[in-house]
Amino acid sequence: MDKTPVNPPSKKLITENSFTFSVIGRIESCARYHYEAPRQPVYARAGAFLRWEQAIYADCAVDLAGFDRICLIWVFDQNKHRNWRSKVRVPVPAERDHYSVFATRSPYRPNPIGLSVVELKEVAPDGLLLGPCDLLNGTAILDVKPYIPEIDAFPDSRAGWRDRIEKAQYQVEFSAAAIKQMEFIFQHSALDLQNFCQVQLQHRPDDKSRKRLEVDSCSAQAGSWILHCRTWKIFFQIDEEAKHIYVSYVAGNYSASELLPGAEDPYSDKELHRLFLQQNWTDK
Repeated sequence: MDKTPVNPPSKKLITENSFTFSVIGRIESCARYHYEAPRQPVYARAGAFLRWEQAIYADCAVDLAGFDRICLIWVFDQNKHRNWRSKVRVPVPAERDHYSVFATRSPYRPNPIGLSVVELKEVAPDGLLLGPCDLLNGTAILDVKPYIPEIDAFPDSRAGWRDRIEKAQYQVEFSAAAIKQMEFIFQHSALDLQNFCQVQLQHRPDDKSRKRLEVDSCSAQAGSWILHCRTWKIFFQIDEEAKHIYVSYVAGNYSASELLPGAEDPYSDKELHRLFLQQNWTDK
């Protein structure tokens, strides 16, 4: 393989206060919307594929074979909000809502660059097969580095304000029906609603400012809520005293007329909803 540099160093790429980088590859994953992306790879279930932008990068990755994990340096290029903030809200309960951005993993940064440690499944000719991944489909990758346990892992390190938070304030339980429904949706679309519920409901489950929530006004049971995810509705109950969440079942968010043949399908998932309605879900 030709080992000539693709983009030789150039003074034009570096100025006093800015740098220009080339995309080496892009992520192919089932997560296409920001609310589908787990907060970290450890919360994900579906894998992904990193496809090289140019063939030369395959030669750059040959010796990654044998590494269990790699570090991906990537760009928040699909972040809807371009403005960065010096103080940002954190997704977990803490002493206060806002912390300085460099003490968080927030996407709202001076430079929209992310870091993920992911499992490496296979080094393929056209890219890398990855394990559970927290990146959206199409995410631009700037660099790949090997994860080396003896120099990258410090499990006993202090973690500042995160050491003072409750890691899992609410216990999330799923009914048998909800598990069957969510597994069906995952198998047909790779949308992982179980993981979505764990991340969204373990902390501040009734915080409407952070999630698409509404009170379930049709339920006679106190503490009944509906959590929205894409075109799905997740019905759950909150037991504040026991700090317990019970996810009872899932329903589609389309009306009957919206599911008629030929109806507009902006999310390309109406066939799944029709199939979902044909199933005999029990134990609701």
